[in-house]
Amino acid sequence: MTRWNHAFRLTPLAALPNVMVTSPERGWKTVADVVAAAKAKPGQLNYASAGVGSATHLNAEKFKMAGQFFAVHIPFTGSAGAVSEVMAGRLDYYFSPISPVIGHIKEGRLVALAVGSPRRAAALPDVPTMAEAGVPGYEANFTLVLFAPRGVPEAVVGRFRQAFLDAVKTPEVVDKLKASDQTVVGNTPAQAAAVLAADSVKWGAVARKINLGMD
Repeated sequence: MTRWNHAFRLTPLAALPNVMVTSPERGWKTVADVVAAAKAKPGQLNYASAGVGSATHLNAEKFKMAGQFFAVHIPFTGSAGAVSEVMAGRLDYYFSPISPVIGHIKEGRLVALAVGSPRRAAALPDVPTMAEAGVPGYEANFTLVLFAPRGVPEAVVGRFRQAFLDAVKTPEVVDKLKASDQTVVGNTPAQAAAVLAADSVKWGAVARKINLGMD
């Protein structure tokens, strides 16, 4: 926590769940169906991501580790291509924030198999969590944070932080946060730093496991 506080001035941050989606063409109804298919055909399943090292990539790798199977990573430069290829049935599955795919889910173009949050998402109340779907210990919320570099006066950072807190309490922003299941989880630099420190440990382990480099 100290390292984060010394390196940056932090504003509050928000967390939002991811959702695992696939094409209805696959016929998979549960996460267990995906794991079974992957184990029945080692190396033949693939998954999309929004880019190497992105949250969508690391979430999928964490899922592979939990399920103890192998699938081929197909990275894109952003989420649009990844969603399109999975929706078309050319790739097997994708971990996405809820808001970009909820319309496709509701219209039947994508099937939501599970969410990565500890509790079910309000926007998708009928979709189980990963733990409910048989993957205990899997928790992979996306974390959003605003940084200011060292050297910015504390008074300026404080005003910016307060403006952020005031904004997330307005009815319009509250409604938008609810629509995408975002939750503000840090009201102070110390709280934000604690979340980031925990995320660093969790995702650092995944990155080391797959030998993820800086390039």
